[in-house]
Amino acid sequence: MKTKTGMIRRIDELGRLVIPKEIRKQLMLKEGESISFVVEDDQIILTKFSVLNKMSPTIQALLDGLYQKYHNTFLVCDNERIVICSSDGYTLYQRKLLSEDLKLFLQQKQEKIEVEMEFINGVEKVTLLPLIVEQETQGAIIMLTKQSAYYTMDESLLHFVKDVIEQEMQSCV
Repeated sequence: MKTKTGMIRRIDELGRLVIPKEIRKQLMLKEGESISFVVEDDQIILTKFSVLNKMSPTIQALLDGLYQKYHNTFLVCDNERIVICSSDGYTLYQRKLLSEDLKLFLQQKQEKIEVEMEFINGVEKVTLLPLIVEQETQGAIIMLTKQSAYYTMDESLLHFVKDVIEQEMQSCV
C-alpha cells in the first residue's frame, strides 16, 4: 500500500527527523519502538524493526524444510504482519497484514490454536503456534493445511522449530 502524504520535514542539526503524527498513527508506531533503515537507489525506507526480520535466512530454511516434508504452507508473523514464508507462499502472503481475528488469537497466548477462518486468500485451516519471549507474544508460526493435517505431522518437529525461533529471539532481546 503506497500512500503519498505530501508532508515535508527538515532534518535538525543533530540529524533527527520527526515522523509526522498522522504517519505514526497510521503505522501504529509507539514511542520507544525501533525503526529499521534501508537505502534503495535514492530512497530511504523506514520499517518497524522486528527481530524476526533479522533472523529471516535461518527461519526461511526451516520453513522451506517443513514445506518439503509436509507440503503445507508455513508462515512466521510478528504481531502485525507476515514476515517470512515458505517458498510456496511468498507471493501470496509475504508482508501481508494480519486480520484483527488473527491478532486476537495471538493475544490469547495459547500453546496451539487450530481454527478454520477467513485468511488472506479465502477460508483456510490455520494452525498457530505463538512465539512467546519473556511472557510476551512476539508473533507466531502459522501453518495453512493443504495436504498433511496437523495431527498426522510430526508435532515434535514443529515444536522444535518454534523453540529454536524463540531461543534466537530471546538472544536478540
